[in-house]
Parts: sequence; structure tokens; C-alpha cells
Amino acid sequence: MKLKKYIPHLMLLGAAMIWGFAFTAQDAIEGLGAASVGAVRSLIAGVFLIFVIILFDRLGTKRRLVSKAGIDISRGELIGGIVAGIVLALASLLQQTGIALGTDGGKAAFITSLYVVLVPIYNLFLKRRAPINVWIGVALAAVGFYLICVKDDLTIVASDAVVAACALVFPIHIIVIDRFSPSVNGVRMSMVQFFTAGIIQGVIALIFEAPIDPSAIGANIVPLLFLGVGSSGIAYTLQILGQGGVEPAPAAIIMSLESVFGVIGTAIVFGTVLEVREYIGCAVILVAVILSQLTFGNKAEKEDVLPSPDN
Repeated sequence: MKLKKYIPHLMLLGAAMIWGFAFTAQDAIEGLGAASVGAVRSLIAGVFLIFVIILFDRLGTKRRLVSKAGIDISRGELIGGIVAGIVLALASLLQQTGIALGTDGGKAAFITSLYVVLVPIYNLFLKRRAPINVWIGVALAAVGFYLICVKDDLTIVASDAVVAACALVFPIHIIVIDRFSPSVNGVRMSMVQFFTAGIIQGVIALIFEAPIDPSAIGANIVPLLFLGVGSSGIAYTLQILGQGGVEPAPAAIIMSLESVFGVIGTAIVFGTVLEVREYIGCAVILVAVILSQLTFGNKAEKEDVLPSPDN
């Protein structure tokens, strides 16, 4: 078999790896509030995607981002990007806040991955039923969350609860993308999304956080660039390109490895070691994520596999 056949799979694996290690970058940031981090990484991603769009336009599309007629952004790309950006701003803020409060990057990666099994629950309100394996995955994910987050006294650490709240918001982001992505240019919509999220988070930072110290940005420039260019910019583009050559079910399984790379990255960089029950919980959630994305039987159904939330 030709290696070219597997290039899309490698692209998705690369995206999952970047997203996973991004949790380590989030863990490494110090001296910046959660909203400030979100604003900086989102604006970096937006600027980066401007160059990506210009490059793609020159390589084959008939569109030009900027011309004498103005900025080439369709109505769907603008509206979809703004709505997705609003949701993404909230989800990212909750995620970064939970990590800042004490949830390590590896655990945050697995808790965040719960969004995959929550999508079918949300879709019930849209009258889109999920197969039985998805519901089994939901049950397993609940067990896994209990094992890694609920302590002996049956309490949940506050930081874990905040990260879990972000997992509740991310399915809304997926549904929004499901609504707009079929009829728009994904990279253009993503650019609008990141600029929207960056502006919202910037306003929140100005109101509720201390003024950003330029020296703090300088001290955290490496993880911020990794989050902005790598996690938000490059990984999102790899996902768009990769999913063009991979069926939804295997694509979702590959991208769910994001959570595995999150734990690996945290262990390598910080030497973090989870308790045995937490490792078991991580394994259970990974099984839940994979099981929820498998398709059984011959009935063809549209799967809710869409651009993953940016870490």
C-alpha cells in the first residue's frame, strides 16, 4: 500500500499530539490570568491564520482575503465565526481557570475529553438520536470522571469542577460548527472565531484581571506561541486537511488520543504521577471516548465529528 494513503491519518495524529501537549503549555504559564492567556493565544492564532489563508489562496483558490473589493469573508463565515468564538471564549476561559486553580494538565486533558460523549446528549434536544454504544460511552465516562476527580470524602476539587464545566460548554461549540462548517471555508471561519474569542477574553481580562505586564508575556512567550500558533493554528489546519481523507469514526478515534498525549506531556515535563485510581479513570474515559465514536451495523448515519475544541 502506498504511504500517501496514510498521510491524512498522520495529520490527525499530529493534531491530537499538539492539542495534548498544549495542556502542558497551559500548565507552564505563570503570572498571567486565565482571560489574559486566552486573549493572547487567540489573537496569535487569528494573526497566524491570516497568513495561512493567504497561502492557501495563492496555492489554488480563486479567493483573495484582501482585495480592492474589501475583505473576502462570507456572511456564513462571519456569523459562524462570531458565534463559535463567543462559545470558545467561555470554554477556554473555564479550562484555563481550572488549570490555574490546580488541575494538572494531564487530568484536565481527560476531563475535557468528556465533551465527545456529551455531544449525543445535547443532540437529543435537536431530535438527533445516538446509537446504544454512545450511551454506554456516556456511562463509562461518568465512571471515569468519578475515579479521577471525586476524592474519598465524595467531594470534587473545585479546579476539577471548573474544567468539567468547560467540557459542558465545548459540545455547544461543536454543534455551532456543525451548523455552519458545511457551507463555509473552515480556515476563514476559524480566523473570525479566534479574533472574536480574543477580543471577548481581552475585555474580560481588562475588567477582572490586573493589567498585563509585558514582561510576563515575554517570560511566557514560548508556551503562548505554542498555544497560539501550534494548538490553535497549526493543529486546526491539520484537522481540516486530515478529515478530508479519513472517515469520521477513525478520525475521531485518532483525535481522541489528544487526552493520552496530555497525560504523557505532563508526565514528561513536570514529572506528574497520578494515583492508581486516577490512571484507571483516565483509561476508562479513553475507552468511553473511543467507544462513543464507533459505528456498528450497516445503517449509515452522520456522526458528530467536527473540529475539536482548542486547547
